[in-house]
Amino acid sequence: MGFTTFLSCLAAWAHLQACETKEHTQEAVKAQPVAAQTTTHDDEGEAGYGLPARFSGFYLGLSAGYGTVDSRQMLNRGNNHGYDSVSPDGFVGSLTAGYNFAYSDLIVLGLEGDLGIAAISDDDKAVFDGHSWKPAFGPLWGTARARAGWMLTDTLMLYATGGVAFLQTDNWTLGNNANESSWDRKLRTGFVIGGGVEYALDENWSAKAEYLYMDFGKHHGYTEDGDPYWYDDTAHVFRLGVNFRF
Repeated sequence: MGFTTFLSCLAAWAHLQACETKEHTQEAVKAQPVAAQTTTHDDEGEAGYGLPARFSGFYLGLSAGYGTVDSRQMLNRGNNHGYDSVSPDGFVGSLTAGYNFAYSDLIVLGLEGDLGIAAISDDDKAVFDGHSWKPAFGPLWGTARARAGWMLTDTLMLYATGGVAFLQTDNWTLGNNANESSWDRKLRTGFVIGGGVEYALDENWSAKAEYLYMDFGKHHGYTEDGDPYWYDDTAHVFRLGVNFRF
């Protein structure tokens, strides 16, 4: 093989390599928008999951916290009005079930219910003319509420809630004799309002901090002596909880 033939072969090989490199570069350029589009789609999917869809669907939960009941009492004995109040406190806990759906990119609407236990009571308190008041609330309580949430971030939701509530009461006052005694022993119903924040921990779990105000109105009655009385109860619940979405 002569020198001229060698140079010709070398030039032909170099031209072939240049063509292959150009083709690979063009293929990479063509593929780049697809890859970029795929990456953008994934990113948008993750971002979209962080919006209300993160809190949508059916869920079950547990909560525990602190509750207090502001209870007022009036007894009209012989046209002598006696008024007094107590504020016992104690533990509250509940099981929760609910369902949310995404109303828009920022708003979450849903329904939620509680069935729980409460251990709220106080020592005997001297009231009126030597009467002894023994307030106790529970063990059963619960709510059925609507919820409306606003997405503050991809994982944090601020919400308001309201509906109906019930609370078991064993609220009584022992008079100087049995005929002067009054009591409120029943399952009371009323309304509840409140609000809180809920934070998405991952795809299924979330944690919440919540406040509920419950008003059960007045329970009217008469002592055996025929004297009218009433109890007026409102409750405050501060609790932390976790929810699991299916």
